[in-house]
Amino acid sequence: MPLSDDELLEILTTSRVNNKKSDITGMLIHINEKFIQVLEGEFEAVSKLFEKIKKDIRHRQVVRLLEGYSDERIFKDWSMGFKKLDNEQFLELSGFKSHDDFFNMNHITYQSPSVLVFLELFYKNFLNDYPEEIRK
Repeated sequence: MPLSDDELLEILTTSRVNNKKSDITGMLIHINEKFIQVLEGEFEAVSKLFEKIKKDIRHRQVVRLLEGYSDERIFKDWSMGFKKLDNEQFLELSGFKSHDDFFNMNHITYQSPSVLVFLELFYKNFLNDYPEEIRK
């Protein structure tokens, strides 16, 4: 069953509050009832949150696409950036044929150029962190 805008807003608001408490930054993209999420922070805090996400009954097929260490956070200004994308916007930003192509990738490494390019383009194009983005 599709999530309503109010449900998305509730998830985003809760995530932002909890992420600030744990010093976690990142982004959340919603596309056709699927999510792409990036979590940045101390290893233990991120691992704990990821385990919580995997156990949440609202989630199915949680897959870790990418894991690595960095000296600098990509989304340092966002407790949880958010954007709801349609297929056309996703294609324009990512270069993938469809969002399913992105989600079907099995062996992504931190050096995978397509993933890094997509994440950086997303950040540069949506430099806001506002809940109102859900309704746009």
